[in-house]
Amino acid sequence: MCFSRSLHYQFYVWYFHTLPYLLWSGGVKKMAHLLRVLILGLIELSWNTYPSTNYSSLSLHVCHLIALLCLWFNPAPAAQEKAKRR
Repeated sequence: MCFSRSLHYQFYVWYFHTLPYLLWSGGVKKMAHLLRVLILGLIELSWNTYPSTNYSSLSLHVCHLIALLCLWFNPAPAAQEKAKRR
C-alpha cells in the first residue's frame, strides 16, 4: 500500500478509515497531533488530485513513509505490557 499509486477509489474508501488508527497507534510519542492531521489531509489531497502530478505522488509517498516508519518503531505489544507492569 505504501508504494502504490494506481489503486481504485473503492479501496481508498476503506483505506481512509484505517489511517487514523495507523497514525495514532504508532510508537512515536513526539509526533504532534497536528502533524498527524496534516498527514491525513495531504493523503486526501493526493488522492483527490486528478490526474496525478509529480507533487501529489511525492506527497503521498512521503506521508506513507512517515506512517510506515512510525509503525516500524512502535514497540511490540508484549514489550508495552511488560513496561506498564514495572
